[in-house]
Amino acid sequence: MDEQQEEEIFLVVEREAEMVSSSDPPIPIKRVAWFLDANPVPVEELPRSPFAPTMHVNPSPVHLRESKVLFRGWGSPLRKWGEWVDKLRPIYGDLWKKSGILDAIGVSTYKIKKDYASVLGLAGVWCGETNTFLFPWGEATVTLEDTMVLGGFPVLGESVRGSLTGELVEIEQKMVKEHRTFNRSTSKKADQSAWMKHYMEHEGDELEHIAFLALWLSRFVFPGPPVKTVKQHLLPIAVRLGRGVRIALAPAVLASLYRDMSAIKDYLVADNSQKTEPLVVWAPFNLLQLWVWEHFLTLRPEKQNLIANGEPRAARWHDVGRKLDLSFVGSALESSEFQWHPYMARLENWSRPSFYKDIGVWICGDASKDEELRSFAQCLRAAELVGVDCIEQYLPHRAAMQFGFDQDLPCHVPRSNAMWEAAWETYDITSKNIAFYVPAQPFKSDVTQQYSIWWKQCMPYYSKLVENDTQTQGSLENIKWQSKVVAEKHMKRIQTLTSIKKRKLQEFYDAMVSDHLLSGNNSVSGDDDSVESQNFRLSAAEIEKQHIGSTKQKEHMGLKPSNDCVGKETLGPVASQSIKSETCEATISSSFENEYKVMMEDFDQRNGWGSAYDYVVLRQPGMNITSQEAKLKLEQALEKRIMMKAEESELEMQIKVLKEEITAIEARVMDLESVAESIRRRAEILTYPSGYRQCFLLPFWKKRYGYGYVQVVYISMT
Repeated sequence: MDEQQEEEIFLVVEREAEMVSSSDPPIPIKRVAWFLDANPVPVEELPRSPFAPTMHVNPSPVHLRESKVLFRGWGSPLRKWGEWVDKLRPIYGDLWKKSGILDAIGVSTYKIKKDYASVLGLAGVWCGETNTFLFPWGEATVTLEDTMVLGGFPVLGESVRGSLTGELVEIEQKMVKEHRTFNRSTSKKADQSAWMKHYMEHEGDELEHIAFLALWLSRFVFPGPPVKTVKQHLLPIAVRLGRGVRIALAPAVLASLYRDMSAIKDYLVADNSQKTEPLVVWAPFNLLQLWVWEHFLTLRPEKQNLIANGEPRAARWHDVGRKLDLSFVGSALESSEFQWHPYMARLENWSRPSFYKDIGVWICGDASKDEELRSFAQCLRAAELVGVDCIEQYLPHRAAMQFGFDQDLPCHVPRSNAMWEAAWETYDITSKNIAFYVPAQPFKSDVTQQYSIWWKQCMPYYSKLVENDTQTQGSLENIKWQSKVVAEKHMKRIQTLTSIKKRKLQEFYDAMVSDHLLSGNNSVSGDDDSVESQNFRLSAAEIEKQHIGSTKQKEHMGLKPSNDCVGKETLGPVASQSIKSETCEATISSSFENEYKVMMEDFDQRNGWGSAYDYVVLRQPGMNITSQEAKLKLEQALEKRIMMKAEESELEMQIKVLKEEITAIEARVMDLESVAESIRRRAEILTYPSGYRQCFLLPFWKKRYGYGYVQVVYISMT
């Protein structure tokens, strides 16, 4: 008994402390508090200062806007996947429950819509050193509890890297042979659709069941390249699950999510010149989307589903979604209205796990062997997460309020990831004698006064990093990005304006000819050998009257009818609108240019390398910046300035070409107006050859700019 008592591991520490609210005004209240103990060693051996990230930099808005991330692991159910699940559930449902994957298979039948802005916004505040999100109001992360409740994945069981023994080896070899038959098919791969179609024809035997689990693992749990294929290296896991072996899938799934979140963050903060290709990530990010909707009320879809009896919690988010803007997501993430523990709320027909207690209670001894209570204890332990192809660190003590505990200064937890066996030893609590506290639900968690002071000292540094990133680098890149956009729009205008005007003129003259030939009032009389074109003349008079009235109105308003005005009125509403848009874009470009000049003038007026460096790059506390480093930063800024000047010159040339094109088109239109005027007023009667009654001069469109051509049309007497 004494030996067992010595080996008992306390995951939670209970002590009296000065506590303050994390959101309300910090009024200290001394009370008994409960904290997660991430490093169960004597207090005197703990680090004196809390562990804070040292390399956290948020991406600029430009980097977020121009990012190209492909979420290949965002699994959506195949067309007949639900039918396959319904077919096998009556046969293997009890076995799935024993393996702890019953809810996870149910979640795979739901369609979770993607909100790109929410995922990228969270990736922007991700810290790869701690695997947490750094918000202005505190730290949070996707926990094992989130993975268990939302994804339905088990946190207890064997490692995903465990080996097969005995009969299971023979079953795996049989499945490998089955897999290789697909490699010899026309597609040369085990395509998921072909795989499902082939095995759905079976009668629910063990081979079909393992094939079903292999597809489920490849598409929804551990997706990876090549896309939409059944992975051979996942067959051992499918074989073990098929025999009812419980495998800890939650830590492996969470490890892949942590890994890809860090990859996205590195991609976002990288220079745009390095982003030659889109970033491809394979983790099941639909789990992160569910996490967003559970914890941020303002980012939730307006519509939610009612959970049917026995369905997992994720059913409320099936086939609902909401497309948000990055700016809106950013403001929502900065708000302190974060749902720390949303699962304590009771939902109709959703069975809450038994570890959500109405009163707080200590769990130890035989009581800690309960499966659900032990699952909760596993979520509280800082450890290494062993994945299929990665190992990531799990630090729940940095986000203790997500479990209903109070938050204290986070200590440093050393890594143990050299070998996967050693990493798994830090995670597995199966053979350990543990003791922990289950907080009451609901419980108002607070932070210690020391944590409140420490976080306020950290966040101005982080905020200043973000602010300088968006004000210096962001402003320069915003100017560059806006100039690039304006230049591209001008090039499109140059390419399309001519064709638009040609089309409008073609439609105008086609309508005139059609009206003249088909109008009932423009008939040909054989008695008086004359042409009645009264309506034609009236139409021309009305057009001329409107033109004169518009010119007088502009003169009354104090506006001179310049060449631009004439061009806009003669070209019609579409071309006029095009010119107005180009004028607006030129004004915007000018405003950005003025802003850039003011900023660079201020930059030039600063004296010394040090002050100029401070303007371009934030000087972090404790950093010793040499003049060479500062000079390098300044040279980079000046290089960007030279590039901006070159782009501005190129843009000016494009605008000049556009103006010349407009002037040439206006000249052609003015030449054509004289022809149109004569046609509107009368149809000239020419001397016609023998056998024909009369003829007319009509406009004839020929080749590209053949406005001046005419065609003689003779009308036969017969």
